[in-house]
Amino acid sequence: MRPHQLQKGDLVYLPSDITLIDGLTVKKWFKLEEPTLAVMIEPDVNNESIYHRVHVLGGDWYVRTIDALEVVSHD
Repeated sequence: MRPHQLQKGDLVYLPSDITLIDGLTVKKWFKLEEPTLAVMIEPDVNNESIYHRVHVLGGDWYVRTIDALEVVSHD
């Protein structure tokens, strides 16, 4: 079974102790102190599996693809 590809609007889990950046040319960044949920804005920025753009804590940030985990419901 092929894993689900993240899409705009998907809910993702961001664990603690990861760094979020403001863009691909970094001017601002911060480290999450506790786990949180985010909304996917743009998966695989520039069609590369390096960063996703997410909306979290009132702003848009870039997160490494390996740090964003899809939230799925279990029936």
